[in-house]
Amino acid sequence: MVDDRRGSLSGLTDEEAREFHGIFMKSFIGFTLVAIVAHVLVWSWRPWL
Repeated sequence: MVDDRRGSLSGLTDEEAREFHGIFMKSFIGFTLVAIVAHVLVWSWRPWL
């Protein structure tokens, strides 16, 4: 049996890496959207420029 993790630096299989990447990207986009909304709300409350 060949170990799929042998050539990977992270120790993940291709399928595990793709799943992790998908979750990571969704989380990053969600965080970015929350940050943008927070900045817009603060800007509307007290403009800093």
